[in-house]
This record gives sequence, structure tokens and C-alpha cells, in this order.
Amino acid sequence: GHPTCPALQSISLICSDLTDNGMELLSEAIRFSAVLQNISLDFLRLITVDGMKLLSEAIQHAPALRSISFAYFDFTDDSLKILSEAIRHAPELQSISIGSNITGNGMKPLSEAIRHAPALQCIS
Repeated sequence: GHPTCPALQSISLICSDLTDNGMELLSEAIRFSAVLQNISLDFLRLITVDGMKLLSEAIQHAPALRSISFAYFDFTDDSLKILSEAIRHAPELQSISIGSNITGNGMKPLSEAIRHAPALQCIS
């Protein structure tokens, strides 16, 4: 069966050595937590576009998610585009922190996603 985390409200994996394999497991936990509100993945350097796809897909199934932080996360334009799609499908998302990780090409999909995120109040 799938992992169930019915009361999980917050995930913080700051400065961890999380890889795409770990992201797969984390994504499963996110999918099955109906009350998850906060995810902090600051300073992760080992996640590829494949790991971001897993996370973004999981975020779309986290109905209570209010805040997500990726400060000093190594975004590529492709991974930011993938995250932007997830933002569009996170109706309760109020805050996103992505630090100074955006290039000009990554800003376009992010800007478009922001227009479709009705609860979003803070971007840093």
C-alpha cells in the first residue's frame, strides 16, 4: 500500500541530501496527506527535473498546501516551468519562496502561474 500521513501538516528538509529517489518517496507522502500546509525544501542541490516533476505532481494533490519554500534550490528553467504548472493547481497556496534562483526564461511561466493562483499573497 501507499504511505498514509493523515495528520502531517509540515515537511522541512532544509539542507538535506535529498535526491530524486527520496523525492519519489516524499511525493507519495505528500499525495496522501490531506492536511499538509507547509513544505520547506531550501538548499537542496541534488534534485533534477525528474524529481521536480514528481514533487509538482504531488503538490497538485495537496489541497491544504498554503506555503512552499525553495530558497537556494537549484532551479533550471525546465524545473521552474514544471513548478509553475503545479502552482496553478494549488488553490490554497498563499506563499512561495524561491529566493534568487530565477533566470529570465524561468520568470515567464512563473508569472503566468501567479495569475492563476487566487490565494497567493506572498512571493519571495
